[in-house]
Amino acid sequence: MKYLPPLKSLQFFLAAGQSKNFKQAAEQLNVTQAAVSQQIRLLEENLQSKLFERSNKQTMLTEKGRTLLPFIQRAFEEFSSGIQSVTGDQNPQVLRISTVHSFSSLWLIPRLQEFQKLHPEIMVQLAPSSELVDFKQSGIDLAIRMGRGGYSDLIQKKIYDDNLIFVASPKLLADINREDPEQVFRLPWIEDMSAGIQEKFQDYCKSINIKYETLVPVIQANDALPLIDSAVQGRGFLLVNSSLVMEHLRAGVLVKLLNYSSKSPYSLYLVAPEQQFSWNKVKLFEDWLVPKLLESFSDLKVNR
Repeated sequence: MKYLPPLKSLQFFLAAGQSKNFKQAAEQLNVTQAAVSQQIRLLEENLQSKLFERSNKQTMLTEKGRTLLPFIQRAFEEFSSGIQSVTGDQNPQVLRISTVHSFSSLWLIPRLQEFQKLHPEIMVQLAPSSELVDFKQSGIDLAIRMGRGGYSDLIQKKIYDDNLIFVASPKLLADINREDPEQVFRLPWIEDMSAGIQEKFQDYCKSINIKYETLVPVIQANDALPLIDSAVQGRGFLLVNSSLVMEHLRAGVLVKLLNYSSKSPYSLYLVAPEQQFSWNKVKLFEDWLVPKLLESFSDLKVNR
């Protein structure tokens, strides 16, 4: 086989050549603009040919760059066709993940760059959704769900059993004994309307002889993200999955209340059709996600 430049540099050239913009190429590849520039420079050195003319205002392909681009486009199309014929994966370089808004915003997005550094050849696209997607119609490769399981005709892999805890902002707790239910329940209450969490909240009210029917929430939603933000702003106390507030607890902007922790009705699952768990990009993501997630949750130590 004749010598070829590194595949990675050709991939970066393809993205930059198609967009004619290093910044857009970097966003597409989920890397820095400097990384794109470095790979293009390495390719130009390898080929001993200038492929781009750069200025402050624009980036243009040179004549040699314009000549090379369609060959690289066809080559990557052939790569994709060949891999699809073996694995069934139509787009092995793009990983499309559906996940609930709260997990995506509070845990996954802040850490996603770590996966991209390990696997820059894979572009991750997130599609936040509160509902499980139709894999046949959506083009989604993998779903991360926080639920009760029982996803019919799909493979589900439970990766974390969560706990429910009560939390509030410290600024809401001046002169309040945070372990005393009577004092805590005089505070404004933020209600998560998810059925499982409502059941747990009502059970706790019964255990401390507080009538749930008499409580009036200041905020209601079935999306944890705005509820957690409201709690951080000091608008009330909240019953919530501990995994979603761990960084807030570490930072001290939320604290635990009532010496309470109970198994959440909702666990974290990876969900996909069976075949898709065999795809290389999905396996690479799963191999990165699961230990990273368990590590980040296991070292959570907060003072009540």
